[in-house]
Amino acid sequence: MEEKKERTIEKAREYFHEFWYRKASLSDLIAEIGISKPTFYNYFKNKEQLFTSVMLATYNEFQYEFTQRSKSAASAVEKLEIFVHTYAWFLDTYPLYRDLYIPGNDLMPRWIKSRSSKDLFAEGVETVKGIIAQGQEEGIFAAEIDPEAASLIVYNTIVLLLSQDLTIFQRKNKPPYAVDIDTLLRILGTGLAVRD
Repeated sequence: MEEKKERTIEKAREYFHEFWYRKASLSDLIAEIGISKPTFYNYFKNKEQLFTSVMLATYNEFQYEFTQRSKSAASAVEKLEIFVHTYAWFLDTYPLYRDLYIPGNDLMPRWIKSRSSKDLFAEGVETVKGIIAQGQEEGIFAAEIDPEAASLIVYNTIVLLLSQDLTIFQRKNKPPYAVDIDTLLRILGTGLAVRD
């Protein structure tokens, strides 16, 4: 039973990416997965609950990858770099999260309403807060910075800058905007680093 539910979530992730939430037909999705409607409703209350499950399963991929990659971090600076690079990898690997930020779709308002989105946001902020606190203990990040306040700013900056498609702001005959991860890391590091 759990295997069918996981397969449903995986197929739904592909389907939502192709057709978006609003255009995704639940009947077509159920048919594509190859399960009956009663089986679907045994797993999920509705399409919105399925979407939330898809987002949770997708975010878990980021958490797992970050945990694996950060085991090799020798300092908080390296851990912050790994966090940013892992988030960029995550968005490239699972574009459904980046799709949340495309203007005009109805994914973000639906996602924000869910308890899961609030939990995942809080989890991300806590992860960054731990990195900042570690950096303060190591003497790398300034002791006078409040880790609680800084983590909210740093996490939100990372998520928003890497998730949004900045090309929508591109002016005619000008090169497209793009976030350079190394520059982002330099700015984050300079803002947190101890000054001589």
